[in-house]
Amino acid sequence: MRWPADLPPSRLRQPDARSCGAASVLGARALLTEWRPEDPERDITDEHRLLTSSRSPRDRLQMPWPRALGTPPWAVANALRSLTGEHIATVLVRPRPAIGYDVLREQVRGRPVGVYVGNRWLPRHVALAVGAVEGGVEVFDPATGRLVVVREQQWTGHRVGIAGWSHFWFVV
Repeated sequence: MRWPADLPPSRLRQPDARSCGAASVLGARALLTEWRPEDPERDITDEHRLLTSSRSPRDRLQMPWPRALGTPPWAVANALRSLTGEHIATVLVRPRPAIGYDVLREQVRGRPVGVYVGNRWLPRHVALAVGAVEGGVEVFDPATGRLVVVREQQWTGHRVGIAGWSHFWFVV
């Protein structure tokens, strides 16, 4: 899967510290559909509000979540399920990052994949894996609005380096 040529990744840069999940979901929407942002900041803010509500925009009940804490994994899973029509699981990979990397590589072969990274104690940031490359995975980082390649050793050694976060937490 390749990032759309007609959408600079910088257009989906998160406008605040808590909307990385929403920017990642919109990145997935842009990859899988013809959707493109009209007003990226408003689109990301609106998506974040929907992802943290008790009813997802896809008519699925979900546990409400304080917006200040970012986007919960189940909301990203619900959004990806809506976009792909597939069952999307959230896999905790923090204790076994090598297995998590294998899961990530397999999933990204067919669809964009939400990835949670953080420090050793908590997941703190959501990015979007968009494709497998030689020896790694290409990722949209909404904190910088850029595509970056994260090498296998970075994933498996908890030295991910996306938005300054080291630890690999979840694959969605």
